[in-house]
Amino acid sequence: LLGAVALGPVLAVRAERLGRRRVVAAVSSVLSGASLLVVTLKPGVEVLLVSRFLQGAFYIAAVSILMGTIRRAGNSPATMGVVGAAVIASIAAGIPLGGVLSRHSAELPLLVGGFSGVLVGVLALFVLPVTTDQSPSRMTFGALLTGAPALRAPVLVVAIERFAVGALIVPLQIYGREVLQVEDAMVNRWFSALLVVFALATHPMSKLGERVPRWRLVAFGAGAYASTYLLLGFVPTGGVVALMFIAGLGSAAVYGPSLALAAAAVPDTARASAMAVMNAGGTLGMFLGSVLAGGVSGALLSAGWERRESYVAVFIIAGLIQAASVVVALRRRD
Repeated sequence: LLGAVALGPVLAVRAERLGRRRVVAAVSSVLSGASLLVVTLKPGVEVLLVSRFLQGAFYIAAVSILMGTIRRAGNSPATMGVVGAAVIASIAAGIPLGGVLSRHSAELPLLVGGFSGVLVGVLALFVLPVTTDQSPSRMTFGALLTGAPALRAPVLVVAIERFAVGALIVPLQIYGREVLQVEDAMVNRWFSALLVVFALATHPMSKLGERVPRWRLVAFGAGAYASTYLLLGFVPTGGVVALMFIAGLGSAAVYGPSLALAAAAVPDTARASAMAVMNAGGTLGMFLGSVLAGGVSGALLSAGWERRESYVAVFIIAGLIQAASVVVALRRRD
C-alpha cells in the first residue's frame, strides 16, 4: 500500500513526461509480477517488505498507464468506465480464485499472480500501439496536485468510497462469523454480491453520466452506499445480501462517473497521471479505513463493549464518513 501511494503515481507521471507510456507500463507490470514471485522464495523480513513496497508501486504505475491509454483511445471520458469495470471484475474473480488455489498450496496464488503480471507486461509491448507514446505530458507531479483543481473532488470521493471498503472487509467477516453465526462461505457470498454488482454497473453508470449530471450520480451513489453501512447492523441475516447489492450499485455510481470526471480534469496527455493519483488516493483510503476499523473495534472491545455493538459502531462511523461524499458531490457541477 505504501509503495502504491508514495511511488506509483511518480512513475506514471514520469512515464508520461518522457513519452514512454508503453515501455513503462510493460516493464512495471513485469516488475510487479516479479516482486510478487520474490515472496515465494521466503526471503528475510527486510527483503519481503521491500518487495511488497515495489510490487505496489509498479502495479499502480502499470494499471494507471493502461487506464490512461484506454481514455486516449476513446472519444469520451465515459470510456473510462470500461477499464474501471475490468479492474473491479478482476478483483471479484481474483479473490475466490485465490481461495481455491490456496487449498492446494499457500504459494500457488502468489505464483499465479506473479506470472500473470509478467505475462501482461510482455503482452503490453505487442498489444499497445506505438501511438501510446505520442505527445509527452508537460504536467509535473506537483502541477498535477496543485494545477488541476477539478481533479481533487473525484479523487476525494473515490478515496472515501475505498475508505468504507477498508472499514468493511475484516469487520464484516468477524461480524458474520461471531455475531450472526454464519459460515465463512456465506460471508464470501456477501462480498461477491457487492463486487459483481460493482463490476457490472460501473460502465453503465459511467455512460449514464453522459445524460445525467455526473456529480448527481455520485451524490446518489454515495448516499445509497452510506445507507447500507448505517443499516448493516440492524437487518436480519437474510437482508445482508440485499444491502451488498445496493452497496455495489452505490459504489459503481461513485466510481464510474468519478473516473470520467478525473479524465476530463486534465489535458489528454496527462490521463495516466490523473488515474495514478486517483488510484493512489483510493489505496490510501482503503488503508485508513482498515486502520480505523481495527482501532475503533479494538478500543470498544477493550472498554467492555459486546462484539455486536463494537462492529455496528464501526459500520455506522464508516457510513457517516461515506455520507460526506454526498456533501462534496452536491456542491460540485460537471
